[in-house]
Amino acid sequence: MYSTKRILSGVGLRAASWVAVVAVLVSAAAVQDVQAQSPNAAASGAAKSDEGFYPGWTLGTRFEGSTSGDGSVYDLGFGGGYNFSHHFGVSLGIPFYFVGTPAVVKAKDPQAVSGSGLGNVGADLKWLFPGPTVNYASTIHLGAPTGDVKKGFSTGHATWNWSNHLEHGWGNFTPFIDAGVGNTVPDTKYFHRPFMTFGYNAQFEAGTEMDLGPFSVTGSAYNVAPWGTQSVVSRVFRCSGGAKCSATGTSTNRKGYLDASVQSGGASLARDNGFNAGVEIKPVKTLDLEFDYSRSVPLRLNTFSFGISLDLGAMLRQASVGK
Repeated sequence: MYSTKRILSGVGLRAASWVAVVAVLVSAAAVQDVQAQSPNAAASGAAKSDEGFYPGWTLGTRFEGSTSGDGSVYDLGFGGGYNFSHHFGVSLGIPFYFVGTPAVVKAKDPQAVSGSGLGNVGADLKWLFPGPTVNYASTIHLGAPTGDVKKGFSTGHATWNWSNHLEHGWGNFTPFIDAGVGNTVPDTKYFHRPFMTFGYNAQFEAGTEMDLGPFSVTGSAYNVAPWGTQSVVSRVFRCSGGAKCSATGTSTNRKGYLDASVQSGGASLARDNGFNAGVEIKPVKTLDLEFDYSRSVPLRLNTFSFGISLDLGAMLRQASVGK
């Protein structure tokens, strides 16, 4: 198992279009003639050899989500891409969201029923450079505002994030440091937030992974440091059907996403920090199972998450070899 998944895992799920996915499926017939790939970023993270990525086509799907006292957010992601070399690749994909709204919010907002719909279309550019001293991974994620703002599946703006990951292994332990910057706070495998943000911020995470063969255990601490004006779009409090979704005045309420569809305020509105813990199980090469926990200190929120990833590219290759 590779800790580089913290940078590459899930980002493809917030990426491109159904057209791209169909194109990858059509091209799957050529996979048997290409030195193709285990999981891509849209499936279960970085697929790599000792030298980096396996060049060729990638294809994967992932179902993941989080539940807490503030609601439940799940997404089913499809994606594919192509690795041009051991060190550079692109991936495309799109998530389909399922949101469960807590009873306390439904009492305030009768329209805040559990909802579903497509998320933002986007793309990932990813680099991976394993080394004897340190492994380095980097991803640039670009998102288009194609999701429904009234359901909280988009902020209504184009978004970007640049994430960087450093790790070094000592036996079964792999300490890592993540650092990123962007104009939205991205979801992680530990925490699918009951809201989305728009505004400049930096993200940091540090921890270690312990590899136990088919199992791995991870513990880390994280910090989100925003600056400038921030907007928060709730995923659990709906905007009125005929109204334009916009903030009314300036808010300082960190839990305002339970009372309003859109908030606007200073950096403190999106500031966050806390800690994560997770367990990953890989029963077979093409399947990843994850169970995670996250504690947000400012939100006083405990979140439990899961993830199921299928490497469709590897399954197709195995089927073609068996013929």
